Amino acid sequence: MRRALVAGVGNVFFGDDGFGPAVAQRLLARAWPEGVRVRDFGIAGMHLAYELSSGWELAVVVDAVARGGAPGTLYVLD
Repeated sequence: MRRALVAGVGNVFFGDDGFGPAVAQRLLARAWPEGVRVRDFGIAGMHLAYELSSGWELAVVVDAVARGGAPGTLYVLD
């Protein structure tokens, strides 16, 4: 069985920086297959680092970043 982690990160007190936690909260309202874990890490970067070291095959980190594009632009960073 594959294991996948979806991690929402960001600070909900800084407006757009709360994007990752907001996405995680929406995703948590849905059912996911066994092996998929969705978690709101907020600003707990150390907790995320420990979680990432626990053998996930795939990790998707959802966060807001300033990269010069128009607001709402989606970036995939490999």
